[in-house]
Amino acid sequence: MKVVREHYLRDDIYVGCELAAPEHRGPDPGAWKLDPSAARYVVIDTNVALHQLDLLAHAAVTDVVVLSVVLEECKARSKPSYERLRGLCQDPAKRFFVFANEHHRDTYVKATPGESPNDRNDRAIRVATQFYARALPGKRVVLLTNDRGNQRRAKEEGIDALSVRQFAAEHAGSAPELADVVAAAPLDQGGEDGGAGGGEDDGMMDGGSGGGG
Repeated sequence: MKVVREHYLRDDIYVGCELAAPEHRGPDPGAWKLDPSAARYVVIDTNVALHQLDLLAHAAVTDVVVLSVVLEECKARSKPSYERLRGLCQDPAKRFFVFANEHHRDTYVKATPGESPNDRNDRAIRVATQFYARALPGKRVVLLTNDRGNQRRAKEEGIDALSVRQFAAEHAGSAPELADVVAAAPLDQGGEDGGAGGGEDDGMMDGGSGGGG
């Protein structure tokens, strides 16, 4: 008996911002959570969601896109981190928007042969970041990742990617205390680079920890 797993994809999942074209913003103004005047929108990877919650909770960090792949992986790896992230998503002052990338026709990605779950999820996060950049032309869309390999591949693909320390440095003028709430990068294994350990200078780590475990 052959079992086929269906994965239903939709094109009526919207980006949560009134600046997008009608096909991306949707008809309901109540769902336009991201501030159109924000200087940038931030897409976070799973490692940031798990380990940088003090940074994400800071008042200066708003207008963040939380992908469904990140929420699911966060829930699987740390219930307390997941609950805290959900709380940030429910705080109207934070404007954290949950985007169901795993069910959108333009952002769902299938694992390629030999691709690890970590690398597939990292790629899904990069694809969704690119989608946001296309849906919101003229706005800066930043991928926040502490994974060296993921950041390198993102930049190769034309994505504006920052580590959390680089992100904090960009806000040194308006919110210098952000640098104090950046958590030290934990050691992590996996990813197509196969490395472990982080750089002490920039708080980044080697290996594919951004999307999976």
